[in-house]
Amino acid sequence: MADADNTSATPANNDGTEDPTKSIHAELGLNSSVLRVVAGEKEAIEKPVKQKVDLQSLPARAYLDQTVVPILLQALSTLAKERPPSPIEYMAAYLLKNKSQFEDKQ
Repeated sequence: MADADNTSATPANNDGTEDPTKSIHAELGLNSSVLRVVAGEKEAIEKPVKQKVDLQSLPARAYLDQTVVPILLQALSTLAKERPPSPIEYMAAYLLKNKSQFEDKQ
């Protein structure tokens, strides 16, 4: 039982040596999910930021093209493939379910 208490909490590489990065992360209490979030945030920062257009100043066609046309085209395509018995309800449910994918692109 004394042997179990003496084992290192530091993860080891396949060759038996300690991985210094993992030991630092373990000491700081960072697990893999936190590290993935941090990596995602770093990628988001590095991506060029598009300037947001004032939607109120756009002509009607440009406003619709930037806000609802992309999700409507996707919804209509899916609707044509699926051909549900209640197409309006299906379309409404599709728009609500998938709106988060398109809101970020505006």
